[in-house]
Amino acid sequence: MVIYCCTDLIFATKISSTAETLNVPARPARNAEAMRKRLERVDDGKLNDPVTGVMIDLEMGDDGLALLDQVKQHDPTIPVVTFGSHVATEALQAARQRGADFVLSRSMFSNSLPSLLEKMGSPAA
Repeated sequence: MVIYCCTDLIFATKISSTAETLNVPARPARNAEAMRKRLERVDDGKLNDPVTGVMIDLEMGDDGLALLDQVKQHDPTIPVVTFGSHVATEALQAARQRGADFVLSRSMFSNSLPSLLEKMGSPAA
């Protein structure tokens, strides 16, 4: 299951609808508690598959970077894609330094979204 962390409704909808079209299981996590529940597979009556990838919008600021840290501390092998404005160089660099596997501009992320979801959505990811 791919977890996506995005407060921008347009991007969140784009991720969830693309995942649904590709039949890739995906769920949102908008804060640290939701991320913990997804990573630990806490039963909440909804999709609860093992996490095979995480996508984080760097527009979330420090909260987004903290979610990146949380994922990497829980399991450093889970691939994390971060994305943000191409002019937000400090946020992009911070994501690289904290161990994001992919750091993309928003446009690159949008163009790569289907292939990223297919790759991250498979259990062998």
